[in-house]
Amino acid sequence: MGYLLDTHAFLWMVAAPDRLSGKVREIVGEENNRLHLSAASGWEIALLKHLGRIELPDEPQRFVPEAIQQFKVDPIPIGFTAAITAACLPFIHKDPFDRIIIAEAEKEKLTVLTKDRTFSEYGIQTLW
Repeated sequence: MGYLLDTHAFLWMVAAPDRLSGKVREIVGEENNRLHLSAASGWEIALLKHLGRIELPDEPQRFVPEAIQQFKVDPIPIGFTAAITAACLPFIHKDPFDRIIIAEAEKEKLTVLTKDRTFSEYGIQTLW
């Protein structure tokens, strides 16, 4: 099964797995599940670090790729289709990073692992 990690789910999986729900911990621990991370999440993590809103054990340029490799997460680049779809979504959710994640989940038919209940208002599958 394929899952797209919301930014907070990725960060918690890597650094604070006890903050994940039991269901999400089970999903990320199952080797047969394919985990994906949007390039938008990498962008968001770098921005949050730069703004001093999160702390990381290393610079984002090293931290994110190393965590992706360690946890066997498949990165998803931001393509034109996802970018345009994200811009055209109804303004239920205003966060541009989340809008890209929503558009990618829709395009790739992935379930988003997120604590954010707003995602499901777009008709995509979410789990927490």
